[in-house]
Amino acid sequence: MIHTIRHPRQHGFTLLEVLSVCALIAILAWLILPTLGAAKKEANRAKCATNLRQIGLALQLYTQDHNGNFPPTTHTTGSRHMEESWIYGLATYLDNIDEVRVCPADPAPRQEKIRSRKATSYSLNELVFDREEYRNIYRLPRPTRTLLAVILSENRSPSTGWDHVHCSLWSSWQNIINDVEVDRHRVGSRASDRLSGSANYLYADGHVANLPARELKKLSSSGINPGDVPL
Repeated sequence: MIHTIRHPRQHGFTLLEVLSVCALIAILAWLILPTLGAAKKEANRAKCATNLRQIGLALQLYTQDHNGNFPPTTHTTGSRHMEESWIYGLATYLDNIDEVRVCPADPAPRQEKIRSRKATSYSLNELVFDREEYRNIYRLPRPTRTLLAVILSENRSPSTGWDHVHCSLWSSWQNIINDVEVDRHRVGSRASDRLSGSANYLYADGHVANLPARELKKLSSSGINPGDVPL
């Protein structure tokens, strides 16, 4: 008796099935990637805000120990402190200065420059820190509305010299975006008008506000300088 050996039938994928799977993967990627980008943006925004809150608290502790005076910038000390950024004056009040001084949303190459040059992502308002009448926290008429620190624009190379921004020149939107990375927290690359995104801002009472770039431009267009010390 002859027995016939039957081999199990092997099933392969048809071209249509392969194309269908590829299309499904592409659709899922299209749906998921923006969500991942948005989640990363929010995580960086929150970490940046935490950095600024810690800096705000450190500034308050510093002023308590120095009769209300804020730490000097390179503008007020000349070359005496050019070897390191103003933020090192707060080192005793910060747990991890090398983490706090860098915005997590800054591009990796910029972060590396900031760390190696002893600089910081955050820059001070010259109208407060470089003017005798406001260099003391007790002289600020309205601390809740007085801007202290911003995220330095990518138009400015990280250095100890860029430890303050010239808010007195913020008479135009172009001057503001030259100093401030107004859309630091965004998904994707810079928009040409710089209006797609937001940034965190530290105020003299210690609170941090996240302002969309569009709102900041509205203030500028209405003739309001967001860096002015309100009376």
